[in-house]
Amino acid sequence: MAGREVKHYKALYFDLCVKNLEKYYSAKNPRGAYQKIQKFLLRRKFSHEQYSGYHSEYKTTDLEIFDLVHEMSGELPWLAKCLNHFEVTNVGANHDLMHLFEEPIPEPDAM
Repeated sequence: MAGREVKHYKALYFDLCVKNLEKYYSAKNPRGAYQKIQKFLLRRKFSHEQYSGYHSEYKTTDLEIFDLVHEMSGELPWLAKCLNHFEVTNVGANHDLMHLFEEPIPEPDAM
C-alpha cells in the first residue's frame, strides 16, 4: 500500500491573539470568534475537548486536515491574522480513568 496515507484520529489546538481579534474580527465581541471556530469544527465532526482543543470523531489523513484548514481560512478570513498558534497531532487510544476515582482507596498504614 505504498503511497497511501494512514488515517488517525486528530487533535487540533490553537491560541488566538485577543488584540488582533479586536482589530480583525470584532472590537465589541472578540471572544465571539471562538464560537465561530467551534461552530465550524462541530459541523465537520470534531468534538470540543477543552479550551481551544478539538478532536476528530473519525480517522483522517494529514492531507484532509490541510484541506480542512484551507477551508477554515476561507470561511473565517480573519483567523490567519489572529492566530498565535495552531497545531495538529495524531490521537492515540483514549482510556477513560473515571472509574478509578469511584473505587474506594484504602488508607495507608500509619508508621
